Amino acid sequence: MSVSNQAYIFLWSVLGGMLIAFVFDIFRIKRKTIKTNNFITYLEDLIYWSIAAGIMFAVVYISNEGEIRGYIFVGALIGAVLYILLLSKLVISISMKIIRLINRILRIIWRIISYPIRVILKFLSIPTVFLYKLILRFYRNSKRVAKINFDKRRIYKKIFRNSRKKI
Repeated sequence: MSVSNQAYIFLWSVLGGMLIAFVFDIFRIKRKTIKTNNFITYLEDLIYWSIAAGIMFAVVYISNEGEIRGYIFVGALIGAVLYILLLSKLVISISMKIIRLINRILRIIWRIISYPIRVILKFLSIPTVFLYKLILRFYRNSKRVAKINFDKRRIYKKIFRNSRKKI
C-alpha cells in the first residue's frame, strides 16, 4: 500500500470523524430545542451510535475496501476533535438562530390564521356571558325562594306543634 493511498484513506477517516461530530451536533441542537424524557434520550443515543457506526463503515468501505487499519480510527478522532474545536459552536449558534427565527415566523402565521377564530369566539362570548349571568341570577333566586319556603315550613311546623300541645 502506497503512502499516497494511506493519506487518501486517512483524509477520508478525518472527514468521517467530522461527519460523526456534525451528526452529534444535530442531536445536541434537537435536545436544546425539544425537551424529552429519559427513554427518548436513550433511544436517540442508540440512533446516534447506529448512524456513527454506519458512517465509519461507509468510510472504511469507500476508502479502503473494508480493510480496517488503526490510523483510520486515529483520523476519525482527529476529525471529530477538529470539528468540535473549529465549527461546533458556529454550527450550533447559527442553527439555534435559524430555529428561533422559524419559530417566530410560525407564531406570527398562527396569530394571523387564528385571528378570525378569536374574533368569532369573542362575539359568541357576549351572549354566552349574558346567558351565564341570567342562569346564575335564576339559581340565586331559586335558592333564596327555597330558603324562604324552608323557613315557612319550619314556622308552620312550630305552630302545629304548639297548637297540638294546647289541645
